[in-house]
Amino acid sequence: MHNTLLLDGAERTVVRGPFRPAPRSLLRGETTMSPKPPWFVTNRTAATTGRLLTDFAAAHRWTSLPTISASASRG
Repeated sequence: MHNTLLLDGAERTVVRGPFRPAPRSLLRGETTMSPKPPWFVTNRTAATTGRLLTDFAAAHRWTSLPTISASASRG
């Protein structure tokens, strides 16, 4: 649909799989590792995760990635 990452040579891509987010996948007995996006209203840690992501964008400290990941997972 779009080449958001501006990858060279990408023409066509077909992705097949069960695209079901966390609540629906759990009802079907599937597990998912993807956290809720910070812009979802039901995300409890959206403010904290957003602040951490903004701080990371300003100064790329790779040591802050575990904190960002933990905050996003708790959402």
